[in-house]
Amino acid sequence: MIGAAIGALPGIGSTLAATLGYAAGRRPHVKQGGHSIPFGKGAPEGIAATEAANSAVSGANLIPVLSLGIPGNAAAVFLILAADSIGGFNPGPSVFRWNPDVVNSKLVIAFGLFTAMMFANLLNWTIGGVFMRSVGVMSKAPKHILMPIVLMLTLTAIYVEEASMAAMWFAVGFGILGYLMRRLDLSPLPFVIAFILGGNLEQTARQAFAATGGDPFSLFTSPIAAVFMALTVSVVALSFRGGRKRRDV
Repeated sequence: MIGAAIGALPGIGSTLAATLGYAAGRRPHVKQGGHSIPFGKGAPEGIAATEAANSAVSGANLIPVLSLGIPGNAAAVFLILAADSIGGFNPGPSVFRWNPDVVNSKLVIAFGLFTAMMFANLLNWTIGGVFMRSVGVMSKAPKHILMPIVLMLTLTAIYVEEASMAAMWFAVGFGILGYLMRRLDLSPLPFVIAFILGGNLEQTARQAFAATGGDPFSLFTSPIAAVFMALTVSVVALSFRGGRKRRDV
C-alpha cells in the first residue's frame, strides 16, 4: 500500500517508498521483540518490507507517467522514451480519451504497456522465482569479500551516471555521514525524506510565492492550504510527543 501510494504521486521515485516501507516494517518488528536478527542487521522482514514497497511503485507510477508525463524514477523515463520511439507517444490527459468513432493510438500504446507489465509479472513469478533460488547462495558470501565488491559497483555506477569525480566525493561524504548517524543512533529516515523531497518543496514554494505576488500569508487564506498546514503541525507535534514518551520509557 505504501509503494502504490507513493508511486501514484508525480515526481516521487522508489527510494522514498522503500525507506517508508522499511520504517513501517520496523515498528511491529521492534514491538514484538524476541527476534534473533534485528532490523539493520539483515532481518528478512526488513528486506521484504523494503523490496515490497520498492516493487509496488512501478505499476502505480504509470498513473502520473501516462496522464501527466511526470516520471518518478529512471525506469519510467526509459518507458516514455521507448513508447515515444515506437509510435510518437506523447503522455498527457489525451492518452485516456475514449472516442468510439476514432481509434486513439495513444490509448492503444498505453494498454500495450499494461499488457507487457502483466506478462512481466507472470515471468517474474515463474522464471524469476527459480532463478532467485539458484543465486541465493550469494547471500552466504563473507562480508569482507562482499562489501568491497558492492562498494566498487556502487562507485562505478555513480561515475558512469555522472562522469564526474565530484559525484564520487559526494557519495563518500554521504557514506561518512551515514556512518556517523548510525554511531550516534540517529534515524536516517528524516534526512532521506528531506533530501529527496527538499528540491521539489523548494521549487514549489518559490512558484507559490511568485504566484501570490510575494505575499507569504496568502497561502493561509485558502481552506485547503490551511488544512494541510494544520496537518503538518499536528504530525510534528505528535512526533515530538512520541519521542518524549520513548525517552521516558
